[in-house]
Amino acid sequence: MKRLGFFLCYFETTRQCDQGCPNCMTRPATPPARAELSTDEAKRLVLDELKAICPRGAVSFSGGEILQRADHLELIAHNARNGLHTFVNTSGSGLDSAKLRRLKSAATGRLTMGFSLDSVDEDIQKKCRSGNRERLERLLSICDENAVPYFVLVTISRQNLASLNSTLSWLRAKRIAVIRSPFVPRGGAAEARHLCFDRHDMDSQIHPALRDNPLSYVSHTPFFAAPDVTHLTLGGRGLNLGNLGCQAGRTFIGINAEGDVAPCVHLLDSPVCCGNVREQPLSRIIAESEIMRTLRGERPVKGKCGRCRYGDSCRGCRSLAHYLTGDYLAEDPTCFFDPDSRETRSPYEDTQTANTRVFLNHLVQNPPWSDIFGAEGRLGVTLLNFKARLNAFLGNF
Repeated sequence: MKRLGFFLCYFETTRQCDQGCPNCMTRPATPPARAELSTDEAKRLVLDELKAICPRGAVSFSGGEILQRADHLELIAHNARNGLHTFVNTSGSGLDSAKLRRLKSAATGRLTMGFSLDSVDEDIQKKCRSGNRERLERLLSICDENAVPYFVLVTISRQNLASLNSTLSWLRAKRIAVIRSPFVPRGGAAEARHLCFDRHDMDSQIHPALRDNPLSYVSHTPFFAAPDVTHLTLGGRGLNLGNLGCQAGRTFIGINAEGDVAPCVHLLDSPVCCGNVREQPLSRIIAESEIMRTLRGERPVKGKCGRCRYGDSCRGCRSLAHYLTGDYLAEDPTCFFDPDSRETRSPYEDTQTANTRVFLNHLVQNPPWSDIFGAEGRLGVTLLNFKARLNAFLGNF
């Protein structure tokens, strides 16, 4: 298949975790009948394939808990030799400066850490997952001391809605990039559908909190920025930083520990499975899977998402569509926007457009995003004065 400009693979390298988080979405409901990918299989069938698909992409190693896998440094080092950026999503259990330095060395410096915090309220946090704000602050301090960039993942469910605004406010005050993840009834959380939020929760609590934090940009749906806000013209050259909102099957995929491939990590262990790397090369799965091809197509989504002004840039959350309706192409059932046609404009478009420009400015000023998107970056942008031009562009608004 044609090489991709940028691609992010979420690779769950283990199903084991020592934290015992309630409602864990990566713990299988029943023990898998197949063995996890071996070190050699992970290298050949996942990492080497990703290099061929997108030599300037990235791999997000997650779990479970990747640091519990004995070969995690070997896999990270192999990924680095392939020229790909490394993200490590971890609970942080047992992580200290010495271990972080080993991770950074294996990744040849191109390492970003991902930690989780569902609530700054300790009682609420305990209901969601292990760890608390105090431990997160310790982990972030270790990263700062070793010059390792990081982000924080906030999984939103009805358990932490009451404290969501204060949690995001705390992260915003520290200028910490946030990945907002929706709770879905996957794996061990299959019996916890009551924790899924609905469109009223999105309208009254979730979306206002996200709008107040321009750095909560990944998987932020619904996202009402002007459809062309990421299409810039600089110095006579065009630049597209890609769409915001749901990227399932477009710029990222998920692979579980047994080699199953899905368009989104949240859709692993579901019927929305595109194949297994032991049975078919990953490059062929991405190129030939009907699900992947559909999601890469022009406006494949149904219902109001199909007639929405933001249908190409946002597309609604495909995992929530699947779990709450049974159809991964259905309209996002958690979206409160009801457009009559593609001409209907959200009252939040100006706010979301301004937030996007703040985010774009953040990209070119902070690693690892500046390495991926900035001047001479991994998307192939070769404008030497890209950052200055982008800041000048943003300054006109």
